[in-house]
Amino acid sequence: MDVNELLALIRQGENERIEFKRRATPEIAREICAMANADGGYILIGVSDEGNVLGCDIKKARETISSALQNVTPPLQVKTHVLEIGGRNVLVVEVPKSRNLCSIGGVAYIRIGSGIRPLSIQEILMLSSELGAVTWDEFPAAELPKMKEEYVEWFFSAVEKARGRRIPREDWSRYLRSGKAIKGDKLTNAGVLFFTDVEEFIPHAGGRIVKMDGERPVWSREFQGPVWKVIDEMYAELLSQFSTIEVVVGTKRTKLSEYPTRAVREAIINAFAHRNYAIPADVRIFVHPDRLVIRNPGGLMPGVDLEDPEHVPRNPNLCGLMYDAGYIEKYGYGLRLIREECRKHGLVEVEFRSSANRFEVVFKKKTDELLDDTDRKILEFLTVPRRSGEIAKYVGLSKPAVLKRLEKLEALGLVRAIGRGAQRRYEMVHR
Repeated sequence: MDVNELLALIRQGENERIEFKRRATPEIAREICAMANADGGYILIGVSDEGNVLGCDIKKARETISSALQNVTPPLQVKTHVLEIGGRNVLVVEVPKSRNLCSIGGVAYIRIGSGIRPLSIQEILMLSSELGAVTWDEFPAAELPKMKEEYVEWFFSAVEKARGRRIPREDWSRYLRSGKAIKGDKLTNAGVLFFTDVEEFIPHAGGRIVKMDGERPVWSREFQGPVWKVIDEMYAELLSQFSTIEVVVGTKRTKLSEYPTRAVREAIINAFAHRNYAIPADVRIFVHPDRLVIRNPGGLMPGVDLEDPEHVPRNPNLCGLMYDAGYIEKYGYGLRLIREECRKHGLVEVEFRSSANRFEVVFKKKTDELLDDTDRKILEFLTVPRRSGEIAKYVGLSKPAVLKRLEKLEALGLVRAIGRGAQRRYEMVHR
């Protein structure tokens, strides 16, 4: 770090990643712990709350920090930089984001804005799950009688169909115990997700599809039940909503779904398999005219690279059940499959977005590749709603030919129809 970088930090002022300290005190251990449990950051010692450089005793500050770090569990390594501004020394403590939940005397702290506070039990569970420090899905969660026999029968039928393994009924209990769906005399969280109606125990474990018009929701539908049933029902609902686009391949015309269906199904499965169930939010799918967004609570596990993803499951026991039932084809292959299916489809590109507590798969339509000069002329004409006859006269085509083009533009999310019958008009969708 150099002086210019330090001045840039001071200009930003205190925030979630920057803290000013006149001097180092033993309480700095809490600041370091809280910052490491968030996104890491910088503590500037020798700077007032107002951002004035006061300077500090570097030797004393380093000794205080070294002593304070001994109270942080697990041990945390920080970097320090000494910089001089106007003849005054500033000690910059660079705090990394921890891969484990840090605590002091059994209390974990988190930095929110420019302040810190202790974490609640729910927050500790959520953050520990996010960091992969605990395996949430193997915790006992419900009494065995809550397991529904019809769901168990469905599972072993699915195992036989997907994996070619016929498990005798007398071995079902032993099989589920080895897969950690059952622990002792209780269902684990993985077992609850697969073999109960779920919402009684994990109310936020379901999903929701939201149809969007710009930033305004038009309608939404909720899905609840065992995780495999929710996946199937959400996928079926999306298929019923997808339009088809007529494209020319070589010399033949063919109809293509507006999104690559295998990639969409894989994204839904991944959302439920790898989400953080300790976060009280459901999986949501937003259907925009020009894109499809599949969002789940929980970011990527630490160390997972989007460009070269490895199988590091947050919910290993749930993933095991989903693999047995045929929902997961090959460990560590999901993101690659999605990319490959989008490449083969040709009219959709995919983007993966990961943040601290959220992961999104965004399918975007590549509309420009399907538009010719006549399509663009229609779009330019739709500055106000128009009837199909008006459009046909403007572009010099028959009404049936224009209706076919309007159907394609609707499927691409560029045009929408309003009204019915003789009052039906078409308008451009503004993005």
